[in-house]
Amino acid sequence: MKFSYIFILLMFLCSNSFNIDAKTASDKVKPRWLTSSLPENISPSYIFISASGSGTSLEEARQRTLVNLTTKLEHERGIKISSSVKVNSEAQRINGKRTQNTVQTFQMECTEDDKNITLTTRAIDEYWERSDYGNFICYILYTVSDTNYAGGSYDDDIKLTTSYGAKGFFMSLIPGVGQLYKGSKTKGAYIMGGEILLIGGIITTESLRSSYIKKMKEQPKFLKEYNTKADNFENARNICIGAAAALYVYNLIDAIVAPGARRVIVKRNRFPVIQPVASREMSGVSLSWNFNL
Repeated sequence: MKFSYIFILLMFLCSNSFNIDAKTASDKVKPRWLTSSLPENISPSYIFISASGSGTSLEEARQRTLVNLTTKLEHERGIKISSSVKVNSEAQRINGKRTQNTVQTFQMECTEDDKNITLTTRAIDEYWERSDYGNFICYILYTVSDTNYAGGSYDDDIKLTTSYGAKGFFMSLIPGVGQLYKGSKTKGAYIMGGEILLIGGIITTESLRSSYIKKMKEQPKFLKEYNTKADNFENARNICIGAAAALYVYNLIDAIVAPGARRVIVKRNRFPVIQPVASREMSGVSLSWNFNL
């Protein structure tokens, strides 16, 4: 029974750790663009860039993130932001069970190599955390393009998803690896550690059971005592086998149905796209259609 209690304790700690994370962050798992590398654009008319900011409120952290973005652009591209950032459209988030799209654009009047340009900045995804002191730190993934290119990031179809398809399942054939691949590192570590612990329990209890069976033959006068101990270790072994099998099945199911770290999927946009357009002379929307194969 000892090993079954350890298994239950592991699952309890695992579930509680996720609940704690949910109270202090926007998502249980950090998005992949934050923990690994930025997505790669297909169209050359824009780039992906991330920025962060902190504040006493989430809205203040978001505003500082945008300010830090402009500073980052000035350092990396050598441009000068000559006017304040203007929001040309309201933020709109379309949420589904497993996918979501974010549409939020900003216009920045800039000077680059003595040439006036307008940078179009599009917020793609956001992740925030709250510190122990109540402050917020916000991370936002942007696309940045300029008016020298038609369409900008709207040339590509950019989507967010927490689904990993069959790859996560096949990787979970090794317990915990599928969860690690999907970004659920804590859960993956618990599953992998739990399986290792239970397999170790199976080996240990079977070894002890075999040892007492051998002693029963060598020392018949202790037959009853050794037989009881052999039966106890057999029961413990069977409990470990059952727990290991249950954890393995859970590992496979979780790899299929549980959402992973949010990731960005970039595809060539082959359909007409309506996007906001703004300048000093006019504002409105434009319709573009990409025929590239």
